[in-house]
Amino acid sequence: MKYAAVIVAAGSGSRMHLGYNKVFYMLDEKDRVIDRSIRLFQMDEDCEEIVVVLSHDELDTALPEGIMKAEGGKTRAESVYHGVQKVHAPYVMIHDGARPFLKQETVDLLKEKLQKVDACFPGIREKDTLKEVRDGKVRTVDREYIYHAQTPQAFKTALIVDCLKKVMENNDSVTDDIQAVELYGNTEVAVVEGDENNYKLTVRYDLERMK
Repeated sequence: MKYAAVIVAAGSGSRMHLGYNKVFYMLDEKDRVIDRSIRLFQMDEDCEEIVVVLSHDELDTALPEGIMKAEGGKTRAESVYHGVQKVHAPYVMIHDGARPFLKQETVDLLKEKLQKVDACFPGIREKDTLKEVRDGKVRTVDREYIYHAQTPQAFKTALIVDCLKKVMENNDSVTDDIQAVELYGNTEVAVVEGDENNYKLTVRYDLERMK
């Protein structure tokens, strides 16, 4: 199944307190976080196009040969929309630039699932007991139905383009791309098994966890 990858790297990464975009953190002597996030898609023969979404001030950043760039927007939805506008493939996977430990097995599960549905994502089942606390009142949440959503999130390209456009037109706030399809897709969204190691570098502790 041929697809494109859009890698979102336009955030400031302020919670990491590095003083610069965390996707440019050096994982070793030669690889930045963004390089590692790109590489798996470069190695997958089914991936025909790779677009990296960067902030305006970082558009001149050197990337591996053959990678397209798109300018980020004011919101995640706008940034991703700018990226998918450059996609020609019938399917697209949207991935966080700050998740450098994605494995091929996860991508393969998404490709397989996309043969049956129009949108899917990798998720990790919740293991802890969850409590909802509102106005000092506590309620236990049934964890059987709770997943931690990861990326890449995979779609028919035409579907996610249309849903993101509607999100922006209605000034909705979405925290991931699957949510846009939940709001406007009128289609089934499926989950595949995620990977505990496919975590997002968000706070300084994640750098220690990585080591």
